[in-house]
Amino acid sequence: MADKRINTNINNTFLRKALKNFATAYPIARAKAFEGIDFAALRHRIAVSKLAGLQRLPELIAQFTASAEKSGAIVHFCRTPEDANRTIHAIIQSKNADFLVKSKAMTSEEIELNHYLEARGVRCLETDLGEWIIQLAGERPSHMVMPAIHKNKEEVAELFSAEIGQECPAEIPFLVEAARNALRRGFLSGQVGMSGANVAMADSGAMAILTNEGNARLVTTLPKTHIALIGVEKIVPSLDEALDIIDVLPKNATGQKLTSYLSFIKGPTVGDDRELHIVLLDNGRTDLAANPDFQAALQCVKCGACANVCPIYEIVGGHVFGHIYVGGIGLVLTPFFHGFDKAEEILKLCIGCRKCNEVCAAEIDIEGLIVDLRDKIRKPFGQKFMFGTMMKNRKLFHTALRAAYLAQKPFQSACGRIRHLPLILNRETANRSLPPIAEIPFRDLILKRKVLPAPAKAEKVLFYSGCLADFVYPEMCSDTVESLEKLGYSVAFPQEQSCCGIPARYSGEMDVAREMAKLNIDVLLKEEADFVVTICPTCTMSITHDFVKLLADDPLYAERSKRLAAKTLNYSELAARKIPPSPPLSKGGETAKQVVTYHDACHLKRGCGVFEEPRQVLRELANAEIQEMSDCDKCCGFGGSYSIKYPEISQEVLKNKLANINETGVGILAVDCPGCKLQIEGGLEASGSKVRVEHTATLVRERME
Repeated sequence: MADKRINTNINNTFLRKALKNFATAYPIARAKAFEGIDFAALRHRIAVSKLAGLQRLPELIAQFTASAEKSGAIVHFCRTPEDANRTIHAIIQSKNADFLVKSKAMTSEEIELNHYLEARGVRCLETDLGEWIIQLAGERPSHMVMPAIHKNKEEVAELFSAEIGQECPAEIPFLVEAARNALRRGFLSGQVGMSGANVAMADSGAMAILTNEGNARLVTTLPKTHIALIGVEKIVPSLDEALDIIDVLPKNATGQKLTSYLSFIKGPTVGDDRELHIVLLDNGRTDLAANPDFQAALQCVKCGACANVCPIYEIVGGHVFGHIYVGGIGLVLTPFFHGFDKAEEILKLCIGCRKCNEVCAAEIDIEGLIVDLRDKIRKPFGQKFMFGTMMKNRKLFHTALRAAYLAQKPFQSACGRIRHLPLILNRETANRSLPPIAEIPFRDLILKRKVLPAPAKAEKVLFYSGCLADFVYPEMCSDTVESLEKLGYSVAFPQEQSCCGIPARYSGEMDVAREMAKLNIDVLLKEEADFVVTICPTCTMSITHDFVKLLADDPLYAERSKRLAAKTLNYSELAARKIPPSPPLSKGGETAKQVVTYHDACHLKRGCGVFEEPRQVLRELANAEIQEMSDCDKCCGFGGSYSIKYPEISQEVLKNKLANINETGVGILAVDCPGCKLQIEGGLEASGSKVRVEHTATLVRERME
């Protein structure tokens, strides 16, 4: 079913165009909205204050309840969705009402309130335009802020025509006017109004609501009874914390400096015949807030930015990439709000590019939480053997790869690359070619290589190659060693090194990943060295971040993992240390610069925070002029095993990258990741492009010759 929905959305021309247009426009609008504002400082304040609030959430709930009741509101704390639905229905019944007018509230989607009430004779009208459209369509939101982004004007016209009983042309001004007239009747006749809230303040009992349409003001003021349904994580201590959230929300959500309407709401004044009911929804939130491993998920301010920048969301949309809550944070919240059975498939859809982390308004490590949650879902049969037996046994794993070298020969083209695999495996080579497994891996080549004499007092470097470079790109490894030696380092290759464990970790096999981390820590700390260098950013991130996280509670390895992390660098970081203040000219004078464009690997830029060093190395050590491509740091679609599990999505993501590369007109693409080279080079070769894809280490080695 998942594959069918994926393919349906990939082939949905309007959906793809709408999401791509928004994905293109959003970063520009967002950057403009944040001009003159220190986003890093703003989101750090939000993260700190939200986390502090979550750590005393029961206290804040009690304080907010007391403050709200003091101001005249009636507060209902509801532990489950069923409790909340029953409570809201009872309030409506107590008013002898059967018509509820609603402004946008994702919490009501979370508890499926409309279905519950309508089954009991209460009519619900969504007054947010996007929510009304999907209500008429019988669908759920495909985005937290723009719920109907997946609908075109022709579909909306058809829905409106059926609803109002007359033909509506597919013209936006007419459709807006038709919606205004239909919804106005609802505003005026609604017996009970309902809203959510973007933030609630414990010290005053007040709520803040941000909207662009003004419908929330009508819903919360025209009916005599107002029900506010609020997730308890929305409670912050005071107005100070609330103002930061109010500041960041429109800018991060839609690229607006501010919304059209900001409303602060408290209980009715004494003697007023109006009622304000505040329904505080728990639904696992207090338990999640007390869970140190996943509590950060509740720092979310529901801006939806994680979906706005997600390359997978851009391809398949929110009805595939999410459940009720969509985007990266939706994948994290779904297991806790709706159960792991609803989350199993969507948790696998994240490619791990970490773009969501970069824009998150509350500094949540969204990608890290997604990976951690994969440990808790059911694993495919045979996966435990693959990771637990095959990859942990270095000799067995390497023997299997050598056997694969022989097995691939019937499928190699004249140029040596693999273009078509048999039967079902042909999905993996669709629209691209693959490099073959090398006849002799680097670990064997290095044993035959003559070691160059190192300069006196040369810094010693241990080279950690990673599996892909070792067995598919041994020449890349040779270029790395040779260029580092020419830069004055002494380089050694520990033969006992094995897989960094990231395939196991990303597949949810955390115990296997821990064992792989320990194995490599033992190997890489066995001999004294100044640095450990990698040419795969995923390996770099694994050693510098994941090893430390996985072994934080291990009494034997916690300190050792930190010691290894402190001296592990990516190739470009290490090479950049040797850039002289005034680089010497080559013999015969300055040579012509080669023009290259550069692709930022996701795990290098957003996993390790490295993006300036590769450019410095290319300019100063490879004598290159860099012509930046559009979206230079956008994912290429590789994601390790992701390109095998979801080849259709992977190839669609790749198409965007290939278009940006070709737009530069440059003949060389520099990368710092073997996986990116495999993915992009295969796509370029299959399309007939002559653009050459090389690791930075190769370009430096060529320049040094």
